[in-house]
Amino acid sequence: MQSEIYMNRKLNLSFEELKEEDLEAVRELYDAERPMNTNREKMKKSFSNIKNNPDYRMIVVKIDEVIVGFANVVIHHDIFEECNPFMTIWSVRVKREYRRLGVGTKLFEHIENVAKKMNCEFICLIAERENIEANEFYKKLNYSCENGYVKMIKQ
Repeated sequence: MQSEIYMNRKLNLSFEELKEEDLEAVRELYDAERPMNTNREKMKKSFSNIKNNPDYRMIVVKIDEVIVGFANVVIHHDIFEECNPFMTIWSVRVKREYRRLGVGTKLFEHIENVAKKMNCEFICLIAERENIEANEFYKKLNYSCENGYVKMIKQ
């Protein structure tokens, strides 16, 4: 994926695929909201396993080479009906000091452009019900809350 740059409210945003040297910055961003103590060794191994798979997109948002946002994106291939792929988005993060500046909106515009290029029929967005601020943001982007179920296998 090519790096894309947008000018937005005087912020020089670039969207890039996650690189190994960016893993620690992304881990810090992910764990900032509520410490999850991400296992660094497992993170590196998982990244190594999927980094060359074109169906996995780990997108980082940078301003002046500093990571300010991140999202995990996966393309799923369907074998029924029109056999169109669909996309799942999760682990969306934007640094608190960059919220309400258009960074998240531009991140979703970028992701939706990827979905269009991949001919995706729809996008599934995984979000925590308790994160009211994020859910309101997603609604403003025209995402609707549909019914879904989750069963935790590992606690």
